[in-house]
Amino acid sequence: MADFTAEDAERAFLDAYNMPTGMPKHEALERAARMSDALGHLPLGVSCRIAMIDSAYYLARYDLMLAPFAWVRAAEQKDPEAFNDYEVHSLNWSHKWIATGLRRDPRFSLEQIEAVIGQLADRYGSLGFSAQPVHGARAELAYHVGDMTGLAEHLGRYLATESGPMADCDACVVEEQVWMLARLGRHHEAAAHGWEGLSGETGCATQPQGILSALLWPLLEIGDGERAAHAHTTAYRLIKDDEITSYVHEHIRFCALTGNVARGEEILRRSLHKVVATQLPADEMSFAECASVLLQRISPDVVFDVPVAGSLTAAELLDRLVDRAMELAEAFDARNGTPTWTDRVSEALAQKDYPHVELAVPTAAAVPAAEEPVVSGDPVEIAEAMVALYEQGDFVQARRNLDSLPADMDSLLPPDLAAHAGIRRMTTGLVPFDPAVLEELLPALPADLALRYQARLAIGLEGGLELAEKCLAEATSDHTRTIAALTLAELYDAQSDERADEMLALASSLDVPELRGRVAVESAEHRARQQDLEGAYADIVTVMTGDLPPNARFEGYRLRLRLETLLRRVPEAVATSREFVAAFPLPESAETRWYQVASIQELDQEGACLGDLREAVAVSRVHLSPGHTAHFCFALSGGYVQTDRFVEAAEVLEESLRLLQPGQDDLRLQIVFRLGQVCRKLGEFPAAERYLGQAVELLPGEEAGRRAFLLDALASVQGRLGKHDLATASWRAAAALWQQEGDVSEAVGSLVELASTLPDDEVVETTSAVDEAETLLPLLDDPAEVTRRQAEILAIRAWVAGQGGDVALAVQHYRETESLVASLGDSNWRVFVVLRAAQVLLGGDDAAGAEAEARRAASLLPDDGQVGSVLSVLSEALRRQNKPSGTDPLVRELTARLG
Repeated sequence: MADFTAEDAERAFLDAYNMPTGMPKHEALERAARMSDALGHLPLGVSCRIAMIDSAYYLARYDLMLAPFAWVRAAEQKDPEAFNDYEVHSLNWSHKWIATGLRRDPRFSLEQIEAVIGQLADRYGSLGFSAQPVHGARAELAYHVGDMTGLAEHLGRYLATESGPMADCDACVVEEQVWMLARLGRHHEAAAHGWEGLSGETGCATQPQGILSALLWPLLEIGDGERAAHAHTTAYRLIKDDEITSYVHEHIRFCALTGNVARGEEILRRSLHKVVATQLPADEMSFAECASVLLQRISPDVVFDVPVAGSLTAAELLDRLVDRAMELAEAFDARNGTPTWTDRVSEALAQKDYPHVELAVPTAAAVPAAEEPVVSGDPVEIAEAMVALYEQGDFVQARRNLDSLPADMDSLLPPDLAAHAGIRRMTTGLVPFDPAVLEELLPALPADLALRYQARLAIGLEGGLELAEKCLAEATSDHTRTIAALTLAELYDAQSDERADEMLALASSLDVPELRGRVAVESAEHRARQQDLEGAYADIVTVMTGDLPPNARFEGYRLRLRLETLLRRVPEAVATSREFVAAFPLPESAETRWYQVASIQELDQEGACLGDLREAVAVSRVHLSPGHTAHFCFALSGGYVQTDRFVEAAEVLEESLRLLQPGQDDLRLQIVFRLGQVCRKLGEFPAAERYLGQAVELLPGEEAGRRAFLLDALASVQGRLGKHDLATASWRAAAALWQQEGDVSEAVGSLVELASTLPDDEVVETTSAVDEAETLLPLLDDPAEVTRRQAEILAIRAWVAGQGGDVALAVQHYRETESLVASLGDSNWRVFVVLRAAQVLLGGDDAAGAEAEARRAASLLPDDGQVGSVLSVLSEALRRQNKPSGTDPLVRELTARLG
């Protein structure tokens, strides 16, 4: 006799059932099943076995399904009454899994698989279920054994058969169709069908990532790299933390074959547990094959830390996985009697790359090298040419010469040329600027040239004004006098000193041919600094039509772009920024990207200039600092946000965060705030809370308005996470800060949001929040704003009254709300309020009143946006009155509008 009771066994089952997915859960369910058997408790035994089948499915261990499945089928024959409705459904549903699992494990024979599919067909036929899952199982088996004719035949039947209660969800059916069509080479059909199937919410845990993963290959085959990139980034974000499913294998291979090896390596490193983990053989083969495709493209010396196996080089891991993939392929072929899988694995390992696919975060740009990157010849001659080119304003060719003079060769140059080279390396950013080093180098130069360098650098040095005045006073050449005068003009402008005009007049009168362009550009900039933007713009447009040396042309483009940005001349600014970039070769043009990106952001054109921003990120990876790249990534994220590509936005923001450098605190704040907002949009609420919390911590305390805005965003996420105490504190803090800033409307908004989000049982806190909001209404100046806020508050009071069972008061408040909303002219809001009143009446058993309100709501509909809601309330009101809805004219009209 068992030494435990039925209650003990039931408790053991419930404890096991509530455990997280894993082998410990499965083993605990087995123990509970044995307890139920010992007691002869058949219904509990059924519940345990159904749970074991589910557990095995989520472990991808179909071999563990067989025993409980056989047991349950025998129990069904013995006593059908031992099954509840859910368990009957689960048994019918899981029958499909058995056929899938046997096919994907070479230990089971084709005869066993075919028998199970036959049993599935018989069972579904006898119960009146659609045969679509049967055709799907036969199509998959045909593909598995290499029977492409059979695949086409069964796919045709699959597509022609209507689904039913035992068919997979509509989205999963689409996924299967995409895979099958792609296997038959019908890539355009697969892509079109799959992309259409992505519309709308699926409610399925494996979608849309399943469809997106299936779409990778047909999209690549038809050359649609942009949508393939979107499919990859969107799907991988949904599966990156899933350690069980095989979808990730396809994304490793996708990265390998599309020129995204670094990303593929990152994904592989997150999946290394699969190297030695117990998996379904088909999944193990899939992982080994896809990982091998990637490893072939990784340096053989790269080291991977593989769980259990230890550290392996890429070459060692590749050998191991290729061997395993081929071993499993041979096992399947031995079972199937065909060479299908060894051929498929061999073909996969030999597959050529697709054209490069740009992902959300651009990689380093594949740009042509600058012309004549290295100047060959005598170092002294190169140095002399470098000095002359800089003096002539041709900084592009001068930089080529400078790059050809390594610093360790300076000792071979005459002291003056060595000094020129050393100073130019600092001024061009090849080495960090060091005032002490500058002071050491200047004495090697002729006095006038030393003054010229000092005059150029005076703007960035402490005491620069006095230094520039000294340079002008001591200069012995017109060239140096002009440089000093231009510097002084800018410095005087900064102090609103009228002597700036004198300096520009002096520079113009000296008329140094090499500096005429610089003087003209500086004159236009002076006019801009005097706030004559239109006049400055006219000047610079005229100047740019002339023949300018490269340094003056660079400054001219910079000024013209800045003026077009300030004047909000959007098309002109976008065009100028592209001209600016195209006017100079790399590496010089890399600096132009900074001005281009700044203009795009200031003009709020990120979405329209996605291509430019992507190029900027790619170029900056090679030619600028990580901090620049972080800034450009942030700008690119704005483009993705503006075009509703939130997954891409999240990816590029995460890269921006990774690249941030010390001292970029304000950029960090902007990144984490936007990332929090994007994660909230994606439904990634824990991440959203984390990033928004970081933003609150980073924001200086004195910025009350920005802090209030952040707290509002954080509170909304905390509310979605069910952290109502934290959300309440955040919203109340935001309301207080808004009042501190004098923005009463936003304060009311924070309190209304608080009241709207509290749980149903928090009636006291809800009432307190709206009471507080209402006391602030007299402080609002805008009558329309007062009306809008009054309507929001009344709607919440109506909800509170409904929660308390006071139907009359709730309806009265909704009627008052409707009157206010109608005065605002907001038709959609008005329909919503009328429907809420109808729902309250339904709750109070006044179906006739609810019907009247629903019909009135229908008469107010401005568009089809709320047709479904009106139809639902009206149909329920009619049902409760035992009135036929199928013949009701309004119901038929609304149904037709839905279709």
